[in-house]
Amino acid sequence: MKIPINFLSIAEVSYVLLALIIAGAVLCLLSYTLRLAAHISIYRRGMAGLRSHVLSIFTFLGYFGWGYWSSADPVKMNISTSVSVPIGVASAVIGLGLFLYTEIKKHGVGEADQLVTRGIYSKIRHPMYIGLVLLHFGFPFIFRSFVACLSTVLWAGFISIWKRFEEKNLEQRFGQKYIDYKKQTWF
Repeated sequence: MKIPINFLSIAEVSYVLLALIIAGAVLCLLSYTLRLAAHISIYRRGMAGLRSHVLSIFTFLGYFGWGYWSSADPVKMNISTSVSVPIGVASAVIGLGLFLYTEIKKHGVGEADQLVTRGIYSKIRHPMYIGLVLLHFGFPFIFRSFVACLSTVLWAGFISIWKRFEEKNLEQRFGQKYIDYKKQTWF
């Protein structure tokens, strides 16, 4: 017995649009890869890795490519926009809000020699990373973009790698205090 799966639909696209979508995907994935390399460099060597302005340019281009890719992706999830848009908007807004809130709270709260464990950090070790994953899930979900949504899985994998390096570094810097903190918090 054959079970039909109607989860995806693929629209016909021109070669120009397909080239733009591929360019957006390449920019996005290049940005992901450069970010990962920079994080690994920082935690392995204690260096700044790639120059911040170069990384910022590629990150901007990556988000531009990802945004275009999300909106123009011809492979769409067959989910009603009355469902996908509210879920996507809620996820993106919560993710962006969580990211911005923790970014604002982090600056000026913790010095290089001090572990930040107050506020949201008393419950979640990496709220910014969770915010990024929610944002990366929400935006393509708004547009029902299947392939861009899959990139969120890749992005979450990269964030998990960053988290691992960051936590090793924090364990070395703060010792048992950080190990105890990890036991009391999520992610």
